[in-house]
Amino acid sequence: MHSIFKAAFLILLVSLFALSCSKENIDEDCGCGGSTSQVLENRKARYIGEGTFFVPDTLTGGLSVHACDVDASWEIGKDENTWNYTISGNIKSTCLGPNPELRLRAPGGPIQITSIKEM
Repeated sequence: MHSIFKAAFLILLVSLFALSCSKENIDEDCGCGGSTSQVLENRKARYIGEGTFFVPDTLTGGLSVHACDVDASWEIGKDENTWNYTISGNIKSTCLGPNPELRLRAPGGPIQITSIKEM
C-alpha cells in the first residue's frame, strides 16, 4: 500500500514539473519565433560554421549570431580577418532557460536572415 502512494506521489511530482517547464517555454518571447531585439542591415560577416556568423561590432567587439534557417551551401571563412558575407536580418532575443540570473548574456542570438550575399 505504501508503494502505491509513493508511486502516485512520484507521478504527480513529475507531471507538475513537466507542466511548469512547458508553460515557461510557451510564455517566453525569445528564439526564432520571438520578437526582434536588433536589426542588422548590410553588415559584413564571417561564417564560422554550424549556422553561426561572426559580425564585427564597435561597441562589443563582435556579435555571434546563429541563423534560424541554415543553408548547407554557406562556406566557412578561412581567415579570421576576412569577411566572406554581407548579411541583413532580425536578431531575436536569446532564450536563457530556467535560471537566467545565473547566465551571462553574450551579444547576439538567433537571427532571421533577410538577405545574404557572398563577398
